[in-house]
Amino acid sequence: MKRTKLTTAASLLMAAAIAVPMMAVPQMQEVTNAAEILKYEFEDGATEGGTIYTEGWAGNTAEDGTGEDFDLTNFSGTGFSYVDQKGTTVSVTVEVPEAGLYEMNICYAEPYDPNKKVQYLNINGVNQGEVSFKHNLTFTETSGGVVNLKEGQNTIELKAYWGYTFFDYLTLQPADESLTNLTPTRQLSNPNASDSTKRLYNYLCDVYGEHVLAGQQEYCGSHNYNSWNDPDTYIKDNEAEFEYILEKTGEQPAIRGIDFLAYNTTSDWRDQAPERCIEWVNEYGGIATVSWHWNVPTEEGSTETAFYVESTGNTPFTTFSVTNAVTEGTWEHELILKDIELIAGELQKLEDADVPILWRPLHEAEGAWFWWGAEGPEACKKLYRLLYDQLTNVYGLDNLIWQWTGYTYETSADWYPGDDVVDMVGYDKYNAVDGLPNLSSISSTFYSLVQSTDGEKMVAMTENDSIPSLENLVNDKAAWLYFCPWYMNYLTSEQNNPVENLVEIYQSDYCITLDELPDLKTYPITEGDVQPEETTESSEETSDTADADEVVYGDVNEDGSVSIADVLTLNKNLMIGEELTAASSRNADVDLDGKPTSADALNILKYTVKIIAELPVK
Repeated sequence: MKRTKLTTAASLLMAAAIAVPMMAVPQMQEVTNAAEILKYEFEDGATEGGTIYTEGWAGNTAEDGTGEDFDLTNFSGTGFSYVDQKGTTVSVTVEVPEAGLYEMNICYAEPYDPNKKVQYLNINGVNQGEVSFKHNLTFTETSGGVVNLKEGQNTIELKAYWGYTFFDYLTLQPADESLTNLTPTRQLSNPNASDSTKRLYNYLCDVYGEHVLAGQQEYCGSHNYNSWNDPDTYIKDNEAEFEYILEKTGEQPAIRGIDFLAYNTTSDWRDQAPERCIEWVNEYGGIATVSWHWNVPTEEGSTETAFYVESTGNTPFTTFSVTNAVTEGTWEHELILKDIELIAGELQKLEDADVPILWRPLHEAEGAWFWWGAEGPEACKKLYRLLYDQLTNVYGLDNLIWQWTGYTYETSADWYPGDDVVDMVGYDKYNAVDGLPNLSSISSTFYSLVQSTDGEKMVAMTENDSIPSLENLVNDKAAWLYFCPWYMNYLTSEQNNPVENLVEIYQSDYCITLDELPDLKTYPITEGDVQPEETTESSEETSDTADADEVVYGDVNEDGSVSIADVLTLNKNLMIGEELTAASSRNADVDLDGKPTSADALNILKYTVKIIAELPVK
């Protein structure tokens, strides 16, 4: 439970309003009755600003015939749709027999861009992430990911981001029910991981799917303005975001995002980022996630550094070649080995201080705006695996939980470095548009990422603009391990994060804040894929037998208290049939009608947010 509650009467009423759809609509129930693939033609749908064609044609991508030949005559149905300028849309209304997760495929043609086009995916008017359409010259099916649909009619819309794509049809079929069984492996990729690293990882496994951890990226760079008068304190001048959160919510994030962008051998500028990691973990009791915007020379021999490439329009930019960097005998290869040696020394400071971290190098590679992703997946994967081997096997660092931040595009699997060198999967969400916040849980993106590793890896929102609302996270069961807004206006602007939403999520029992973290230096270690000792079957049976006559109404998860976690446990039982123990069922039946129901879940929720003073036990 939270130490303090600043919840207003208005937000309490909002919580009650949230409860009704959460109980009444089993949105996460797996689809079992759909016996066939459902197909919907885009020409039968609608468009805003786009075009619907009833005839196909063959042509060339260049007016003078020097481009590529394409053929749009193999469409199905009576036609197809087209989006061009940013903001134009095509949509279809689909009807599904049950609420739940569906695999979506989209038939499209994208002849004009030799790389790819990316469009926004909106479900029932809410953005759920993006879909990528790689270059092709005739209508071809591609995966549109996993989408969460309500029973009956739903609107699926593709909104032009990069535009210039033709759409023929989409298909839907029930997704594998295993997607909702969030049981990631408990084995880290490094078999020699330190005890503290295992303890942190086990804690994350234990809360995954039950809670979301609050995170916040600090304002990176050198901001230690007062280091001269307080040289032994490092967390003091990068605190604008953390002070803002404390002022607005009364809480602090459990996870601090820190960037090692100042650490390379080309420059001698340093900003005490490793020292802040140590202080945050050892003195504040928090969790540190560390990214590395890897600065390299803008060109050979230069003392100026950059991580962006020229195509981004950023200055300075670098011409540094990642292909050369993983090729022995090149100046780039020599430089990255020196940089890795330097970064290993900084990470060693953390290991010496018994500080494990979530380590997030080479992030957003597929976007191709950073040098490490600018030359395709093969060179990037070689660099990642080289970095893993050097830090783990050459320098013997055992305090790193390795994160890969990727996407859900058709091509994303080509970029994935491999299960043997990745412990966790992340996604960087930036989808607030038109000056408005986007509080969607992007559940379609979440479950597509879960699917990408067959559920073996936990999935986190490693960067974001808007924090998803509590209502959307709970109702959509989008079980992101944590969120972590980028700094400055990405957090503080109302067009990204309305204060009301920030307060609601931080003060909810679903969200874990700094004061709610356990002592991670002593947290129990569970090897393999079994559950922690306190939740094993034998201990449940013992508890069930010993306390058979004791009923704690509302305590569905049997943790000794009544909180929103009990609402989530009961909802999970009602939605996907997760089994309750006999004691849990008795505790859940707060209206004593003989069985746990959505009415019980609603009453427990009202009780936890103090809309009602006591449970309606007869």
